[in-house]
Amino acid sequence: MTLRIGITLIVSLALTGCFSGSSSNNAPDQDPRISVDYTTFVKNEIKQTSATRAPVNINPLEFRFNDQDNEQAFDDLF
Repeated sequence: MTLRIGITLIVSLALTGCFSGSSSNNAPDQDPRISVDYTTFVKNEIKQTSATRAPVNINPLEFRFNDQDNEQAFDDLF
């Protein structure tokens, strides 16, 4: 009986350590989303084009498509 109580206590304490007890999601690897106008972003990236430039991380960006109906949005690039 003492052995069963001891094992139950150890398992309970081990499982208690698996839970943080907090309902907040504070994952350090989550990036806050940055809202960016797609047309402006593309135009700025094309202006800064070079053969040695490092790639731009677009993962934390959330694009807004404000020029969906504007067929001339990129006419000034080419």
